[in-house]
Amino acid sequence: MTQPWKDRIFTNLGTLPLRSENPDDGYTVEDLVSHGWAPGDYIGPCRECREFFVAAKRSRRCRPCAVKSLEAYRNRPTWRSGHDGIPTDRPVWAYFYVGTSIDEGPVLLLRGVSDEDGEEFTVDYEGRPWDRDGHVVCWIDVEERPSLSVEAVDAIVAAMGAWALYYSGGGDHIVEDWLHREALRAVADGHRDAPAIAAAALKSRELKFSRYYG
Repeated sequence: MTQPWKDRIFTNLGTLPLRSENPDDGYTVEDLVSHGWAPGDYIGPCRECREFFVAAKRSRRCRPCAVKSLEAYRNRPTWRSGHDGIPTDRPVWAYFYVGTSIDEGPVLLLRGVSDEDGEEFTVDYEGRPWDRDGHVVCWIDVEERPSLSVEAVDAIVAAMGAWALYYSGGGDHIVEDWLHREALRAVADGHRDAPAIAAAALKSRELKFSRYYG
């Protein structure tokens, strides 16, 4: 008795092309390779929709599903530098500059609601709202607590480059010192992206701002 998946192959063989090509629709092969599709002449099942398709031997998705995966990746929440565009009607995660204190670091990863200027961040503290004063360095609109990533570091460095827009006295050098410590911590903790995080953090040395401590 023929297995069901073989029945599907035999049924679809008459409609499948001998070789797949990449149509001129704005998606290049380079766009789609990392999402599981490349042109070729092998037949296999798509891991997403389970339909059989013709593509390169190692392709794991049909082209339509690879396009969907690419678009989902492009539309994913990403770190945004500064406070521009930050929602003020719902909580988001943000690296928030609070300056220097005895009990806390100069930059905290907080979940809360920002005001329009990004200079006040209302967080939940033991069931009560707590207005934190400082400035949003960068933010991302996700539910789960994010970990330090290359993308987050890039957003932090970009904010440092525009720090004069937020503080007349500047807080860049304080944020830079904190960021370099966090990058070193990632190396010491064996973070899988530690080399890339460290390299991204060191790009702050290319920025021109005062590194003078009063």
